[in-house]
Amino acid sequence: MGATIIRIGDPAGRRVPLGSPRHALRRWVSGYPWLYLPLARWKNAHSVLRAHTELVLDGFTRSAGTFAAIAFQIAQNDHVRMAHHMHAAAPLIAAARRGVPTLITVREPEPTILSALMREPRVAPKQWLKTYAAFYERILPVRFDVVVAKFEEVTSDFGAVTRRLNERFATRFREFDHTTQNVEAVFALIEERAEGPPWQPLFNQWRPPDHIARRSRGMALPSRSYGSSAPRRSARPRRARSCNGIKTQL
Repeated sequence: MGATIIRIGDPAGRRVPLGSPRHALRRWVSGYPWLYLPLARWKNAHSVLRAHTELVLDGFTRSAGTFAAIAFQIAQNDHVRMAHHMHAAAPLIAAARRGVPTLITVREPEPTILSALMREPRVAPKQWLKTYAAFYERILPVRFDVVVAKFEEVTSDFGAVTRRLNERFATRFREFDHTTQNVEAVFALIEERAEGPPWQPLFNQWRPPDHIARRSRGMALPSRSYGSSAPRRSARPRRARSCNGIKTQL
């Protein structure tokens, strides 16, 4: 079912979009783990945080989450039960409380919202701004319990991002070798995924589908892995005074 567009007239006689009630409802629901998680598991059980989840890799929509998820999957030589593509604060909050290794991808508000508007034009700009602010405000309290990677870090050296994840949570996930060949393979799979290929349902599970495994066999992936005790948390920074500040301090 498509989103509903509500419009009213402005003084100039034009019709001004107010946005999607469905989007507004999702914004509210996605902030509360006790409400969001049961609904999300009913809709798509394989990609949502569960008891057996080994990694949560997610963030606000249009923040390099798909690149990170595919790059991570093809770098592994074993199955990793990963929750991803929820684009909601609730599972990130729940994962942090449970101590599940969690990586959040973040991006500046302007390019994020412009990209979101191109993808979902039925949602009004003001709605996207409110949803962006609500997402980062909700995850701010758990900022010391997760690893945060900026859009630019994910898309330029995701191997280093995985290394930070391993150091923080004493995990041994394999690092993505950020070469031109490997990046092109990731983007090829992103484009293919957007077309709804037969392997799409497998991507939403916790293991790389055979199609991805075959695509990555010729890739120069590293063999070493990292793991150490989690570093001590730094002193608590001042509370952010804006959406951008909230994201920066995560």
